[in-house]
Amino acid sequence: MRRQLLLLALLCALCGAERAAAQYYTWGSDPPQKWSAIRTPDVRMIYPDTVAGIARRTLFYIRSVRPDIGYGFRHGPMRIPFVMHPENFQSNGLVMYLPKRVEFLTSPAVDSYSMPWYKQLVAHEYRHAVQYNNLDRGVIRALSYVLGQQGSTIGLLCMPIWAMEGDAVMSETMHSSFGRGLQPSFSMAYRAMGSVGRDRRNIDRWFCGSYRDYIPDHYELGYQICSYAWERYGENIWDKVAWYGSRNPYVLATTRVALGKFYKTNVIKLFRETFDELERYWDSLPETGDSAVPLTALPEKNHTTYQWPLPLGDTAVVALKTDLDRVSRFVVIDRRTGGERTVCHTGLVSTRPSMADGRVWWTEYRRSTLFEQRVNSQLCYMDLADGVPRTAERQRNTLYPTASGEEFGWVEYNPDGRYTVVVRHGEGPERRFETPVRSEIHGLAWDDRTVAWYVLVTDDSGMWIGRIDSDGLHPITEGAYITLSNLRAGGGKLYYGSIASGRDEAHCFDLGEGREYRLSTSTYGSFAPAPADSGAVWTTTYDRKGYRITRQENIEPIPVAPSQLPVDLVNPPRRRWNVVNLDTVRYTPADSASLHRKYPARRYRKGLHLLRAHSWAPVSFDPFKTIEEFNPRLMWGATVLSQNLLSSTEAFASWGWSRSDGHVLKGTIRYSGLGVRLEARATYGGDRMTYGIAQRGADGKAERQPAPAHAKYWSAAAGATLPLYFDRGRHIRQLSLSAGWEYS
Repeated sequence: MRRQLLLLALLCALCGAERAAAQYYTWGSDPPQKWSAIRTPDVRMIYPDTVAGIARRTLFYIRSVRPDIGYGFRHGPMRIPFVMHPENFQSNGLVMYLPKRVEFLTSPAVDSYSMPWYKQLVAHEYRHAVQYNNLDRGVIRALSYVLGQQGSTIGLLCMPIWAMEGDAVMSETMHSSFGRGLQPSFSMAYRAMGSVGRDRRNIDRWFCGSYRDYIPDHYELGYQICSYAWERYGENIWDKVAWYGSRNPYVLATTRVALGKFYKTNVIKLFRETFDELERYWDSLPETGDSAVPLTALPEKNHTTYQWPLPLGDTAVVALKTDLDRVSRFVVIDRRTGGERTVCHTGLVSTRPSMADGRVWWTEYRRSTLFEQRVNSQLCYMDLADGVPRTAERQRNTLYPTASGEEFGWVEYNPDGRYTVVVRHGEGPERRFETPVRSEIHGLAWDDRTVAWYVLVTDDSGMWIGRIDSDGLHPITEGAYITLSNLRAGGGKLYYGSIASGRDEAHCFDLGEGREYRLSTSTYGSFAPAPADSGAVWTTTYDRKGYRITRQENIEPIPVAPSQLPVDLVNPPRRRWNVVNLDTVRYTPADSASLHRKYPARRYRKGLHLLRAHSWAPVSFDPFKTIEEFNPRLMWGATVLSQNLLSSTEAFASWGWSRSDGHVLKGTIRYSGLGVRLEARATYGGDRMTYGIAQRGADGKAERQPAPAHAKYWSAAAGATLPLYFDRGRHIRQLSLSAGWEYS
């Protein structure tokens, strides 16, 4: 029995948090605000009132995709709440247990492709709800009755994380016209490596990553294996893997056994077959070279990335540089010698830099002092003369800063989903240009010849380029499902990256002619074109060592015909799923009104939802001490664990019994929704031996010792901790101020 209890404690610890202060996994708290909820038969949307429109739009996409999101699995998605966080610029989504929910960061991703952000999130994250529902069956479902949701998490061990993410990327790809898995950059690193399938030295590094070598992440790996298996076996193989694993979790290698049982294969064999087939296909493509000339050499053993080159006169280039072992920094590279010097170090850069009159502007992700779910995009700048990074005051939701002589422009994103282009002339007042509702802005540029501002826009029609003037935003290209990126301008031309040719290449749009041209030819891909002197263009070009700065001379522009889709060049043929294409789904005012009538919003009372019991166990233990102090002191009894959906309250209550201590009751509750972490805990029970003080008799000699007695032990405590987080780019400091009271 002792061995079984230790195993149970281990399982509880395995379900623990990445954040040490938490009972289980949490993304942290949002700033205080009013929340609402919409309940349907399948999902519940919980959101701050500032994103009510985004919540209903996302709910519409969920309902549109629900009949097809479980394609290839025998069970559809589980009933699950969606929680929306509107003030975090580090766009992401997550599905998790403890408690069960889907977390959406609603700020659209900066480096997105030609599909609106909320459609991407629904197609990817809702697919995870399908996987979880198929794993929560059989023995795993029985465990959930014994352990609550922490029992269901054991089922996640029955399907590899790379398979779950790869299958979700497939869903994202199949529910779109030209989705994430088909983007040329998604397979670019594997194409450059060239011998992945023939690697016999250390296969584990492809699945687990490496601290020494650059390895593509599990999204890229998982998609390639999942899409190959779908084509090879004619069905979604993970359905049977999940079915077998959920019914036989005691078989430790459930994925290996299931693949062997149903498909006569295994993970290693699938890996090798996948990349052997990919390499044969890539080798069959016409050979192309890099038309641009490299400026810098890259080290052999340190995957290096140069980004966003900007010309500095005729003799130097400014670029952002990162590698595996150092923080990002701006460097100045001498064009004549290739030598470079570091100008200043930066934090995590959110959008591309701009430069004018010896000053460089960029934006960085900066977390707020108190709340984890408030991450801003802070405007920063530095003068090349001193290399000191500085922060612009009151510019915390800024994207794509663009300096252009006497004018300075940027894009503001508001948590309600609206984008605004802001232009300031010198020290004069700001001019603000609203962009269309339900559109995303992914770039900003100023052209000196046409004296106008231009933006990259993503909406239901795909991506397109628009012009900003006093009348608003006007398209100059047609919307298409072709990813565009890194917009710049100069001399009557717009420069940007495009995948129209099937690879990432440098393109330009001649505003005088109204025509698009391709400027580069690359083996793997060229990015971030910027106009240089003498009609040349600076770019970054990829090879297996990283991204190097290159210069495109003697350009022979290649006309690009308008098209709704790019050339599908680097992806082997794969059968499509018979599912809805979210690119064809339109959210209209009539749809909004219908949702309002059918599913009215209700106030979400945070005070009434502070406690949410999600798990329990037939033993007594303290989950906080188990995770934070690695001290799983177990007793016979029962424990109930709680965490609310907003991740602001964590609690547990337990009753235990042991021969030495007798009955013990204990509980703890923590609340962090105000920035200050408040905690209260209490314990009662457990036999304690008490001893009285010896007393002398009247004659001063005789001693009288009171007999020891048994007594119940009890204690109560309360405390407050103020965790302060000071994010200043490359320098991050934390300070906690605590006060407490305890009586026992």
